[in-house]
Amino acid sequence: MSSQLIGMESFREFKSFATEDFVHTDISKTHEESQLPKVNINVPVLPPTKFPRNEAALAFIPIKDNEKITVWKQFLFIRRTQGIYQAFELLSQMDLNKCSANKMTCGVLSLWKTLKAIQSVTVPNSSVLSSVNTIATFSHTKDWSTSPIRFLAWHPHCNKLAVATRDDTVLVYTGSTSTPVVVRHSSQKDISSLAWRPLCSAQLAVGCALGVALWTVDPASLGTRPSASCLTHLPHPTSVNTVSWDPQGKYLASGSAKDSSLYIWNVENREATLLQKIRGGGYTFLTWNPTGDRLLAGTPGNVFKIWETRTWSAEIWDVVDGHIQAAAWSPCGTKAIFADSVHPILYCVDKSSSTKAATVVADFTETQSLTEETERFGGLVQDLVWDPRGERLAVIFRTSDYVALFRTRYSPTLSLFPCGVMKGELNEVATTIQFKPDFENGALLTVGWSSGRIQHVPFSFLPQHLET
Repeated sequence: MSSQLIGMESFREFKSFATEDFVHTDISKTHEESQLPKVNINVPVLPPTKFPRNEAALAFIPIKDNEKITVWKQFLFIRRTQGIYQAFELLSQMDLNKCSANKMTCGVLSLWKTLKAIQSVTVPNSSVLSSVNTIATFSHTKDWSTSPIRFLAWHPHCNKLAVATRDDTVLVYTGSTSTPVVVRHSSQKDISSLAWRPLCSAQLAVGCALGVALWTVDPASLGTRPSASCLTHLPHPTSVNTVSWDPQGKYLASGSAKDSSLYIWNVENREATLLQKIRGGGYTFLTWNPTGDRLLAGTPGNVFKIWETRTWSAEIWDVVDGHIQAAAWSPCGTKAIFADSVHPILYCVDKSSSTKAATVVADFTETQSLTEETERFGGLVQDLVWDPRGERLAVIFRTSDYVALFRTRYSPTLSLFPCGVMKGELNEVATTIQFKPDFENGALLTVGWSSGRIQHVPFSFLPQHLET
């Protein structure tokens, strides 16, 4: 059974979707489509660990016969193997009444709890301690923890697709080849994001638990694995949730949900300018607009910022509840659409408008499924992507298995027109989506399914009567 595209008759006041028929279309592939990579990721779903990472690590502390593992021995071991943050957290989780804790131990623990209380005010969601939980909480990828495909990234100018998999490997496919370049390193754990450097054919930024891994992937090295000499590490004190290049490829922005600093890297000299803020906490999502003069930054709190990149001044925007979940810029760089984590609403911010409030452009309130009475369609947005021409929009939802497809018009005002719905094969769920930036024949949507299958969907195959 192949993926199905469901034709839609109407979009009822942006509140519900309806359909009367299924549309099955056989596509005669163009030369451009035949050059797309064929990808199917076969990554087994590993069972969840039964113990926290600290407890598992303690089992490997070298001890002598009849030697007792003291509180401080455990603390120093975790400090050496995992860092000071995890070591103090181990200390805070222990029942000191059952341990041989002295006054110094109790004093250090008291100070740590005080610092954590202050941090909980200045950096929301800092209680989400592990990088895995933090990334899973704010990721655009549906079911990030279990999905075989954790991120997709098309190169902005070349026919290259980077795929991050659940085992912390990045596979780089060039053209229609089925043999990828395998990008892997021991420091590249818990991959959260990928971004190709514009105006450069070979550099790929990988956001992960230890910072940003900046790889130089030789276009001629098909079927090989780049060595450590091809890797530049851009360190962060906490796990990175998001990376984004400016359109000229000069600066790389990176952010963490647990770090209130926004990092603007000059990758040529490996130096970062830190933009500080208090309100909203860290950074969960960054996206540069196509003209390079604005950088939209989502936070774990109920605010997001739009930085003006010439002076690095920022406008603060509030969401009613929750945090900004996903956002995308129009080609002109003056409009941004976004959805939050609490309401099934699509909003628009227009920098050219005199009003200082976001407008509602769509209501995705959950409704009955298009095909099965027991299924639902719509609801809270998991991710949305807008094609570079501003003519196509794709949305995946947190609790629905469908991909909603829209035609869009962004000038003079933003308008959405439903044009179809995609559903995968049996038991498949769309987990991540990306548009190919330089597709000549309209728009090409790449969908990563929960089975590990990657599908390329050209919008040109939609029925002509759905044209607006």
